[in-house]
Amino acid sequence: MESYLPLVARQVDRVWLSSRIGLTRDDLLSAGAYGLLMAARRFDPNRGVGFGVFARSHIHGAVMREINLALRAVGGLRDQALIPPGEEIESNSLPDTDSANRLDPAEAAEVREMMEYTLSAGERLALTLYYFEELTVAEVAAVLEQSPSSVARTIKGALGKLRSAITGKGSK
Repeated sequence: MESYLPLVARQVDRVWLSSRIGLTRDDLLSAGAYGLLMAARRFDPNRGVGFGVFARSHIHGAVMREINLALRAVGGLRDQALIPPGEEIESNSLPDTDSANRLDPAEAAEVREMMEYTLSAGERLALTLYYFEELTVAEVAAVLEQSPSSVARTIKGALGKLRSAITGKGSK
């Protein structure tokens, strides 16, 4: 874990922070360290993603959650950009993640099996991170080293392929 602490500092340094929300760099470092700890607990090397990439998304998510909590506490600052220009996310075109949470384990296993046969490796990884690991589009983009809009298109396209496969399967 100690060898990945510089990654926490780099992620914190990439975030714009207004002094008006009452957070210090140390607050964000603490949140990032918590994200690193969560990444270490959840990491599975069999998923084909390196720990550094996996940890980066968890660290970033923890830092952004801390900032969002501070913004809610202060109120009125939500319009100020925390994400660099050009990184706006078109997540309104994606289905809500609650839909994946309604699946029972047997349905989830069936969906994962359908994903194996229908989707490319990149599409499977994007869907798995978004729905099963519950990462945000921005976090998935960080893991895949793509733009958030590209990830949103990948997820939307993969969902279309799955719908077609399931619909085709049900009519046979």
